[in-house]
Amino acid sequence: MSHSLLVRRSLRPAAAAVRQQRRAIWGVGPDTAPSLYEPLDVASPVPLFDGPTPTKVTTLDNGLKVASSDLAAPATTVGVYIDTGSKFDAVPGTAHLLQHMAFKSSTTTSQLKFVRDCEKIGAAASATAARENMVYQLDVLSDAVPAAVAMLAETITSPKLLPWEIQAQAPFVKAEIADLTSNPQAYVTELCHPAAYGATSPLGKPLYAKASDLPHIDGGVLSDFVTTQFVPGKMVLAAAGCDHDALVGLAKTYFGGLPSAPVSPSPPSPYVGGEYRLAADTPTSHFALAFEGAGWTADSLVPICVLNTLMGGGASFSAGGPGKGMYTRLYQNILNRMPMVEACSVFNTFYNDTGIFGVYGATDPASMGALVAAVCDEMKKMGGAISDVELARAKNQLTSSLYMNLESRPVLFEDIGRQVLTYGKRIPPEELVSQISAVTAADLNKVAAVLLKTPPTVVAYGDPTCVPRYDLIAKQFS
Repeated sequence: MSHSLLVRRSLRPAAAAVRQQRRAIWGVGPDTAPSLYEPLDVASPVPLFDGPTPTKVTTLDNGLKVASSDLAAPATTVGVYIDTGSKFDAVPGTAHLLQHMAFKSSTTTSQLKFVRDCEKIGAAASATAARENMVYQLDVLSDAVPAAVAMLAETITSPKLLPWEIQAQAPFVKAEIADLTSNPQAYVTELCHPAAYGATSPLGKPLYAKASDLPHIDGGVLSDFVTTQFVPGKMVLAAAGCDHDALVGLAKTYFGGLPSAPVSPSPPSPYVGGEYRLAADTPTSHFALAFEGAGWTADSLVPICVLNTLMGGGASFSAGGPGKGMYTRLYQNILNRMPMVEACSVFNTFYNDTGIFGVYGATDPASMGALVAAVCDEMKKMGGAISDVELARAKNQLTSSLYMNLESRPVLFEDIGRQVLTYGKRIPPEELVSQISAVTAADLNKVAAVLLKTPPTVVAYGDPTCVPRYDLIAKQFS
């Protein structure tokens, strides 16, 4: 036997001992590892209630609303919804950049401390800006809710907005812009807004900051936005998985000292319709045809949601199965019959007083004329016959989607925050399901007739010359 082989064999016991010592450091050595054949003795108390408790809403003296539902789970999603967004931008991109300044340095806490505090309590922090609302959110274990509320109050009410921290966000903002343009469907939906409401209107303002906007957004611009928009009367402290009385107490501690301030009225943004064409070097051309939909407070809100589900659609590839939309109108009548179409799906955007209801499609430039004709035809058919089978399917699919989504704690938090911000209360899911069940084919025909009478919005991206002229499309609905 060779000398080298003897040396390797002699080292094996020593190496095994080292590995055993390393495993023991982490508490998984042979003496501490539990047997995999014996059940673990885990304390699991019986839940005090099944499912989320009814949502409670309390308004503090300064106007801030507190809303929550408790859950039989050890985790909580807590955050603040604010009735503001890019609609209120004085400088385009302000709300978007402010979203990236969440949990940065405040007047009493450094960005490093925010990061360390999040790590200490295991929090997942996020902030999002939309056109009519902003949300600051933390997912934590329920025991850490007091610390989470303190962090939310700190970053919302007293951000420091340091110049170097603002500048450090520029690469992230530019990356988001790049991600948007690489997602044609999301990009086309974004381009629908300046076309539908006018580029200078509140809802027509860009949701995302442009690279050219960033030099004009400094600490003063951000501070003015926070001062005028982050007032108690426009805020909702919401939580999914938290005792309401405890949350109210925390709200009084960390937000109760904010002085009440008048809430400025939301600037009107009437729907006007129009077109937006943008040339790009892409092999596929993209198109959207939209009309004015419904706002959050409209009586037609639920019927238009059912109509949205009935139209459905998707991409040229689908794995199939329940809930994949393969029995919806756009899938059966366009995607199944036009193999050159890569995507065709409905989209529906709600705002306080208005909305956009439309169809997005993608295909090669040579086939775009046929796709546009098919989309126009399907949208006109929304005012025609609707079978009992497809109506029942759409209502069942919408109902199941509602219930299944609300099983997610973050979605429940979003539902609480958005509804209380919009309505001042939360409509129970059972009531929404009852409204869905009551929708008739006549209701859908009525909704379709109303929206198709509004001026169309047309967006073309890629090769804009392959999309027919605006007047030719609008003529089909006159």
